[in-house]
Amino acid sequence: MSNRQDRPLAKKLLHALGLLALALFLLYVAVQFVLIFHRSYKTETAIRYTLAESLNLTGVVAFDAVDVPGSGNLGYLVQDGERVTNGTVVAECYTDDTQGLQRERLDRLERSITLLTKSQNSAGSELSVLTNQTKQALYNLLDKLDTAQYTGISDAQDSFLLAQNRLQISTGQTADFSQSIAALQTEYDGIKAQLDTLQTVTATTNGYFSRTEASPAIRTDCRALADADPATLQKILADGFPAADTNRAGQIATGFSWKFYAVCDLDTAARFDGLSTVKISVPGKQNTPLSATVEEVTEDKDNGIAKIVLQCQTISAEVLGLGCETVQVDLKTYEGIRIDKEALHIVNGQRGVYAKYGNLQRFLKITTLYENDSYILVPEDGKLGSANEVRLYDEIIVQGTNLEDGKLL
Repeated sequence: MSNRQDRPLAKKLLHALGLLALALFLLYVAVQFVLIFHRSYKTETAIRYTLAESLNLTGVVAFDAVDVPGSGNLGYLVQDGERVTNGTVVAECYTDDTQGLQRERLDRLERSITLLTKSQNSAGSELSVLTNQTKQALYNLLDKLDTAQYTGISDAQDSFLLAQNRLQISTGQTADFSQSIAALQTEYDGIKAQLDTLQTVTATTNGYFSRTEASPAIRTDCRALADADPATLQKILADGFPAADTNRAGQIATGFSWKFYAVCDLDTAARFDGLSTVKISVPGKQNTPLSATVEEVTEDKDNGIAKIVLQCQTISAEVLGLGCETVQVDLKTYEGIRIDKEALHIVNGQRGVYAKYGNLQRFLKITTLYENDSYILVPEDGKLGSANEVRLYDEIIVQGTNLEDGKLL
């Protein structure tokens, strides 16, 4: 009787052991898959790069400028940062909202007339050349759309339409665009006659124009900034600047350059020793580093401060809107091969990195050109067996465990 009762219990025990064995087998398989397909290391390709030795300075941008009088509902006819001459019409005063729409229509008509006129000039062009131009223009337009370069879409669209129109004339699909041009010109002349009666705002001097909204919100005294000693400049910056007049059409920067004034400690000022030019940028506003001259470094050792003056001769719409800013000054630039700083190891007192060569890891010695918090720059003349062994496009191990020269990955 007891043997019969023990049989179901034994079956249950064997079933449980079988399930346990199956679970262990599946766990083993899963672990093997993880070991095979999941790398325990991360690599990064060594590429050619430029790093800059930089510092940040807080100060003020100043340039000579004159106000452009004007108020009301203004429609601007020139772009911010555009070069204008005395007498140039920079804006027109609208008396109702429809006039702004008329101006937009007039601009579109002018572009269309210009485009169609150019389109008729396709004589002597081979069909293969026109076809290739159409394809390239289409690819360029699609690229602008795909990369969200919206500022260049209008020009890319015009280039495509121009190429397509020339192709139509060359293949006989269209004789010419004379009738279309005549119709557009008639509409253009009618709208222009209405807008020509509007009151206008004109430039009173030569220079670079910017609307009030695109101009600095402060008013600076260039002469006072230039004459100030370090302590006086520090007080000027601390006190702030008066607000610029908003009841105007804009302003015109009359010079061909602008200056940046700042105060720093003596250690920071010492980093300018021996430098005549630097690169200057304003992150978030003027991101492209611009060449600037180190015009003045005046120390006030009693107060432990120095006056820094940088002069730049590049004018743009972004620059014309700068006021009190924190700028990035690139003192020196270095070119070489970039390595992520996380890849750095010190083996037997030698700085180096581990690189992936096939299924092997190799320790490569490095010579440092320059380094910051994120990257190390090494010379491009890397050669195995030398003091600097990293070469362009080596696959550097940035993260990994149990790294050892000659060990399998």
